[in-house]
Amino acid sequence: TNILLQVLNSSLLLLILLRIGMGGASALAGAILFSVFPAHFENVAWISGRTDLLSFLFAALSALGFLSFLKKKKRGWLALSALFFGGGLLAKENVLLLPVLFLLVLWRRKAKARELLLASGPFVLAAALWFILRAMAFGGAAPALSGRSILDFFSAIGFYTARMVTPFGLTVTVDSGPVFANPFYVALGIMTATLSVASIVFVLDRRRKAINAPLFFSAAFLFLLPSIAILFSSLTLSLIAWRFLYLPSAVFAAGLAYFVFRLVRPRAVAYALLGVLAIAYAVETYPKSGLFGREETEFWLGIRRVGREDLIARFNIGIHTLPQDEKRALQIFNQILEAETHPLYPVWQARIYEELAMYYAFQKDFAKAEFYFGELSKKPGGQSLHSAFNYSYYLAFAGRREEGEKIVQNLVGRYPLNHFVLTRAAKFYLIVKDYPRAAELYGQDYRLFRNEQTRRLLEELRPLLAPARQ
Repeated sequence: TNILLQVLNSSLLLLILLRIGMGGASALAGAILFSVFPAHFENVAWISGRTDLLSFLFAALSALGFLSFLKKKKRGWLALSALFFGGGLLAKENVLLLPVLFLLVLWRRKAKARELLLASGPFVLAAALWFILRAMAFGGAAPALSGRSILDFFSAIGFYTARMVTPFGLTVTVDSGPVFANPFYVALGIMTATLSVASIVFVLDRRRKAINAPLFFSAAFLFLLPSIAILFSSLTLSLIAWRFLYLPSAVFAAGLAYFVFRLVRPRAVAYALLGVLAIAYAVETYPKSGLFGREETEFWLGIRRVGREDLIARFNIGIHTLPQDEKRALQIFNQILEAETHPLYPVWQARIYEELAMYYAFQKDFAKAEFYFGELSKKPGGQSLHSAFNYSYYLAFAGRREEGEKIVQNLVGRYPLNHFVLTRAAKFYLIVKDYPRAAELYGQDYRLFRNEQTRRLLEELRPLLAPARQ
């Protein structure tokens, strides 16, 4: 279904390019380049990338509605455009600045202040509704600032700009640490941001006639900006990711095709250049796309150049390597633990300690397990729920049931309606072979959250409960 969405999005891009007056050849070339753009492997091949596909789908429909409004001057088209814009926001917030592009177009068409105000109304309403729903979803836990600097902001702009222009030799994930530490990306980001602001100012000057290049530049920057702004949110683990290029890459692909056909002569050379580029894009995309859809262990172990990946990927590669090659896994973990200046270091340090603590508990190497649990207890805020349950499992394996059960009962008492807590508590009783209590907790969870996994666990427990009933 993601592939079908990608085909649909590419078709909608083609339709938009034709509607704004691009020639058939350049519009088709732009849509083809977008369809095979290398950074899209994460959006299309990874199921979680669907949010970008859906946000683009709604943004494209919103753009078509707006173009119909420009042609027919009927407010209904504007309302429909705003409705689709709202749908795009619900899918992902990277379309947030789309109405700004619409207003730029209206301004260029000599719309008066009142017309601009009326045109912006439906989009402001859609955005306001989205903000309200978002605030309700977060509840009292509003996101805090992540501590990222303005230089990190510019380095992200520079990185995305460089990789959008040269999307070859891509890693599966993006390690933000080296990006933030790269002065070239900072300089390129400052230059790109400056040119983007200058382009918007150029477009706003109604005396200017040739605005195609500045308009393409402005649109790409407006589509990229929300994805860069997440750097400042404490809620994100992927500070930089290929999937964030999905929306701006549509503008880049379209602009590239447009200017190649305008500037390159003879026309056959333009066809050849874009054809070779499309093939190169496809060749770059295919190997990484092939990783997705595999069983999880096979996926992570299929990544060969581990050192180029981000901490999340390296952590997962280490986890799936651990049962097969403990020495190699510890080397991977140590590489992560040596990156003390990395912006996500505290998160993954804790996750490594949690996994190693449980690994050694299962191996019955209790001295090493105790060491890692001790390190976790020293961290600010104490142990997480995940870590607390893991410690109870360790105590169960070590023959210290009463200590472990005290932790479990405390957590169940504090969170009696929590799916994670109920299923993790049940797992403790499976370890100590108290099957009736495990079944009771799984049953409680299933009554609250009917799901296939808990149902299967209850089915598997039935043969173990039968002797006790007799």
